[in-house]
Amino acid sequence: MHASELALAQRQYLQRINDKLAVIERHVKREALDRIAQLDARVHHPDDWLSDYELELEVSFWLREDDPAFKEDDDNILVTLKESLKLTLKESLKPLRDPADYFGIDDGINHNAFQQRDGHPMQGEFHCWLYHCLYDHTDLWFDDMLRIGHIWVNMPVTYQHTSVVVEHG
Repeated sequence: MHASELALAQRQYLQRINDKLAVIERHVKREALDRIAQLDARVHHPDDWLSDYELELEVSFWLREDDPAFKEDDDNILVTLKESLKLTLKESLKPLRDPADYFGIDDGINHNAFQQRDGHPMQGEFHCWLYHCLYDHTDLWFDDMLRIGHIWVNMPVTYQHTSVVVEHG
């Protein structure tokens, strides 16, 4: 289903998903930057075991319970978005030459793919990064997105360590 075929109530439901994702982005960015500062301090401390780490974001979109395909004992996940937070958020802290140098989680940029399309029903909407990714970087159509009833967020850290066995030199 194309955006032009959506009823007002359907567009409002999609906008509610966008609003929820914008709030999630703010919380994720705050939590991730705190975790990055802690983990970077550990990586740079000579007595700490930690050599490196990865910090990821996984946002899963689950079916509504009233969806015909919903199964009580199943995960009911339509799609999962994945973002690497460590490098992108560290880039967001650097002084930028141009705001286009960084985009992603809670960047304040309107990621609406339709904002330049005159007369498009979504032209005037503000789309956060994750909402843009949901409709532009997945196989979901807008009618699929209307089936979303729950958003689940994971922010796993992968702790990494390396040990030198033989010194070269």
